[in-house]
Amino acid sequence: MAGLRFGNRFRCLRPNRRGRCGGRPVGRERGFVLVTMMLATAVLLECIGLAIDAGYLQFVKTRMQTAADAAAIGGVQELRMNGSSGLAVAAKADSATNGFTDTVNSVSITVNNPPASGFYTTDSTAVEVIITQSVAPFFLQLLGVGSTTVKVRSVARQGSGSGCLYTLDPSASNAFSVSGGVNVQVGCGIMVDSSSGTALSASGGAKVTASSINIVGSYSSSGGATLSPSPNIHATAQSDPLAYVPAPSVGAPNFNNFSVSGGTVKTISQGVYANGISISGGSNVTMNPGTYILLGGGLSVSGGSTLTGTGVTFYNTAGSGHSYGAISLSGGTNVQLSAPTTGSLAGMLFFQDRTIASGVGSSLSGGASTVFSGALYFPTTSLSYSGGAGSTYTIIVSKTISFSGGATLNANYSALPGGSPVKGGASLSE
Repeated sequence: MAGLRFGNRFRCLRPNRRGRCGGRPVGRERGFVLVTMMLATAVLLECIGLAIDAGYLQFVKTRMQTAADAAAIGGVQELRMNGSSGLAVAAKADSATNGFTDTVNSVSITVNNPPASGFYTTDSTAVEVIITQSVAPFFLQLLGVGSTTVKVRSVARQGSGSGCLYTLDPSASNAFSVSGGVNVQVGCGIMVDSSSGTALSASGGAKVTASSINIVGSYSSSGGATLSPSPNIHATAQSDPLAYVPAPSVGAPNFNNFSVSGGTVKTISQGVYANGISISGGSNVTMNPGTYILLGGGLSVSGGSTLTGTGVTFYNTAGSGHSYGAISLSGGTNVQLSAPTTGSLAGMLFFQDRTIASGVGSSLSGGASTVFSGALYFPTTSLSYSGGAGSTYTIIVSKTISFSGGATLNANYSALPGGSPVKGGASLSE
């Protein structure tokens, strides 16, 4: 019975319904409450521990995602400036700057160009960075829970750039030259990397119109020449915007000393052309789509000949006893060529081997109906250009450029799923 005794009197502390003294003993109730509180406290501590561990893992993942994003963007910038050779090193260095170093503290970093998964597996400007790390929790280890693998992924890629005419020589005078009443209309930006005081030279009533004109050095304008807009001088130099494009492999020659003349009509296919391709004397040559490797000898079209091709790339190189030759289109020729729209060489029409030392320059001076749809890429040699009819888009990247006739460089890249091959800044895409 639960009650108190005072002398001979007994007072009930917990009477039942019938007025009799009864109920649970006080000592047992106190024990029950104590056990219940201990169990509740243990559960509460586990919940707090789980919340802390979950928050910690999310904190690690957030930091890791920041590192992956920085690495992907850094990789794209490295790709744009210097090509793919140092891409992985640059990306991992940016990740390390943000606290995650490959092979340290169970961190593993994978860099893919192009990405191995996702929407951009065919985009050669895209860089995928995957970071994983084994992370040990604080409190859950007491319950036997071991380390957890945290994984993040980031993809960055380049958007279309704003320029389409670049001269890469760092110091040449007249790196961009126009004279003699020539009218050059550029539907995008011009970038002249030369630091010379006359890096751009316009004279003799020549006219240059572009969306922007940037010069690392300065310019000279005389004889009634006009430049619109006024050039921005002492600009920051820009690196080769097509450095990221992979060069095609060169195999054994399929053809040797290919030459047609005297009005010949012929259709040819892709392959390795040792000692180049020569078309003259009013001949008419149609090129099937593909990559044409000019292993020495270059390409020569003259004498009113016609050359047409859709989805073609000319890779101009040398080696194996075959001397480098320039590209020469002259003599009122009718040339209508367009680059591929997909693949690693999308947008690339003429592609000079980057390892060729500065030497004989190329000349693209076709007739009034000449059309070049694609990039004209001569990073270590000069180019003389007269564009004829305006194509949907034309990009020029050369060591130096001089215009021998009127030219229109349009910038409509709607035919290219990936946009212009000249890329702008990096942006996160996945």
